[in-house]
Amino acid sequence: MDNTHYSNERYSPFSDRREEKVKGSATTTAGQKTSSEKDSSTGGTSSFLSFFSDVRVRVVLGVLLIGVALYAFAVTVSSFFNYTADQGMLINSASEQVDPEKVSNVGKLFGAIIAHTIFTKWIGVGSFAIIFYIAMLGLRLFRAVKFNFLTFTIRCLLVAIVSSIVAGYFTVSNSSLSLFIGGYHGYNINAFLVKYTGHFGAILFNGFLVILLISVFLNDIVRISHKYHQRLQEAKALHAQREKEKKAEEERIKGELDSTATAAKKADNGEKEIVFVFDNSDSDKNDKPKRREPRPRKDDKADVDGMQVTTNEIEEADGAISEAYDPTKELPNFKMPEVSLLHESENKCISIDQEEQEENKARIGKTLGDYGITIKDIKAIVGPTVTLYEIVPTEGIRIARIKNLEEDIMMSLAAKGIRIIAPIPGKGSIGIEVPNKDPQTVSIRTVINSNKFKMAKYNLPMALGATIANEVYVADLTKMPHLLVAGATGQGKSVGLNTIIASLLYKKYPSELKFVLIDPKMVEFSLYSRIENHYLAKLPGADDAIVTDMNNVVITLKSLCIEMDNRYELLRDANVRSLEEYNAKIIAGRLKKEKGHKYLPYIVIIVDEFADLIMTAGKEVETPICRIAQKARAVGMHMIIATQRPSTNVITGVIKANFPARMAFRVAQLVDSRTILDRPGAQHLIGKGDMLLLNGGEIDRIQGAFISTEEVEAICGNINSQSGFLHPYLLPEYVPQAEGGADGVRGGAGFGDRDPLFDECARFIVNSGIGSTSSLQRHFQTGYTRAGRIMDQMEAAGIVGPSTGGKPRQILVDSISLEQILGN
Repeated sequence: MDNTHYSNERYSPFSDRREEKVKGSATTTAGQKTSSEKDSSTGGTSSFLSFFSDVRVRVVLGVLLIGVALYAFAVTVSSFFNYTADQGMLINSASEQVDPEKVSNVGKLFGAIIAHTIFTKWIGVGSFAIIFYIAMLGLRLFRAVKFNFLTFTIRCLLVAIVSSIVAGYFTVSNSSLSLFIGGYHGYNINAFLVKYTGHFGAILFNGFLVILLISVFLNDIVRISHKYHQRLQEAKALHAQREKEKKAEEERIKGELDSTATAAKKADNGEKEIVFVFDNSDSDKNDKPKRREPRPRKDDKADVDGMQVTTNEIEEADGAISEAYDPTKELPNFKMPEVSLLHESENKCISIDQEEQEENKARIGKTLGDYGITIKDIKAIVGPTVTLYEIVPTEGIRIARIKNLEEDIMMSLAAKGIRIIAPIPGKGSIGIEVPNKDPQTVSIRTVINSNKFKMAKYNLPMALGATIANEVYVADLTKMPHLLVAGATGQGKSVGLNTIIASLLYKKYPSELKFVLIDPKMVEFSLYSRIENHYLAKLPGADDAIVTDMNNVVITLKSLCIEMDNRYELLRDANVRSLEEYNAKIIAGRLKKEKGHKYLPYIVIIVDEFADLIMTAGKEVETPICRIAQKARAVGMHMIIATQRPSTNVITGVIKANFPARMAFRVAQLVDSRTILDRPGAQHLIGKGDMLLLNGGEIDRIQGAFISTEEVEAICGNINSQSGFLHPYLLPEYVPQAEGGADGVRGGAGFGDRDPLFDECARFIVNSGIGSTSSLQRHFQTGYTRAGRIMDQMEAAGIVGPSTGGKPRQILVDSISLEQILGN
């Protein structure tokens, strides 16, 4: 078990809050302490909490507490059946030695002493509440349950005390009862009440305690009652619906039987149902009505594409499944990562320096005035790292004159770099973006926790950061549909990719989204290997889901092309045009699983250091990437490629044409900005996540959200700690097509070199009666190339006939002959 997740998060054993919050609250409470006193106080708390954050400590303590609770429960229950003999020996044990062999308790002498102490001498039946409390603490250390520690402790103590007092009254009122069911605690309190207030006063006091206890648990009782009535109503409605469907089915069957009997009666009387149809198979012949035989009844046979099937089977094949599908129920206990895993933002709000704004306004106005450019108005919009100054020039001022003064304005403001937007789209003004002297950091927690991201209805929402107006920017990857990320080294590309992945992990369930991560540098995406069985896709038989080897990169991309083609076949068979429509039919239960239909998750392919792939493999990599970028949008496959070398031999015209969405970080030269965005501007960015996003023809300046390595580890650790799938999402197997062999078929199709799946595929073809490559592909989940090669091998073995175009092949053998062929 990996301990990194727990040590980094520093969880308290009884609280889900992180250690940083504990330190923050301690610092706030002791606001008047000196810095050394704060360090010493928080240091002691940190050492104490870090001891419990170790998974080994929690496991040992959890096992110990659960064992103590089970032992105490067993010996206490055992004392009920043996209390007469055991209690007498224990009471007299002060005067004589007790023989352990005579003790009847399941825990022998030690168990009898424990039961006598916690039950008789203490609080009687209330001890079961304490035993339950200890067991729950042990489960809490295992994180099997969650509860508020303080509230749960108070409730358990209240139940123990009240039950002890109430049970103690029955011991006082019934002198023949020798068992102190309320313990000495309940007995003595009730004896005192009876002595000074009588039985009536004792009953009133105990009734008050019962009412108090009920009021504490009243909300829980109401909630449980409401759920019970709700389930009861749902069960009644479901029963009524089933009865209605059953009645409708009986009426349908009765109608079919009546129609069948009528048809049979006509057949017996020599009548035939004559239907005239037109045969358009031969265009040279005139359209003449042809006589068609009566349609076969349910028991009759029909010839469909050379296969003998019943009419009932035909109708069943055209029908739809009645069972709906919920993709979130594949992992019913999976919970999305919590926002508490992310660090709190140090900057709660943007600091606005009014003096700096007025000074910049004056300098901009003076610089423009020196060149004879007058302005009507100027206002500032403050962002996290950049302030936008909107200028409204007077009539007759040419925009080109202001754009040519970019370097002069930069010098007057003594800024690192400015960007002039002339004009601002949708406004009659010109914008000048000036970096702030005190830039703010946009944390990933700020954008993930924003209402705009929470309420986003996008299929693949990406929370990228904050705009100049300090609004969270959320984009939909499915609308882009592919993204090109480029910029110089160290300007925020890797952080931007991690932000995109994190925002998708916070929005999509494992069954709805899969990643294909290609990392030539081997270290950028290594943290995500822990969520392999939850969110990653890989080739069958691959050792690592993170693709780092160049040979595997090429095979993975070509396998993705096969996956794309397979998905298009499923969409064609389902008569839909997009993955969203296809999955909607799957969720509604309108497609049959027997035909190979299944829920298809979105696949996001992220390629880091694209330039390295182009230098190493060239067209062998560029070709499948372009194929995916051109066609894969409709089938839910979207690609993000990143590079730190935005040159024309890397970002070619074909790549730019298929990646309309571009994310540009700071670059060194104007030509690099034009290569990425087809316009200048990226060379004037200030770095550290400052970016320009070109999406849908519009360009926005965004301060990218910052996510640290510790936060990525916390997210992956949280997902890894939950139950996942047995294996990652498997891509189709890609088998390079070999040249033709001596037998005249494709390589490997000869009878002597069979595929490992040959026997199973042959039996499936003969038993199902469908000799098609697509049926093998769907049933055995193989690629088209491999399925076609197996079909050629069966043709060479004499099991199926030659290909007849789009129709299934003719099956030449039966099951007995097939076993003889396979045996030889």
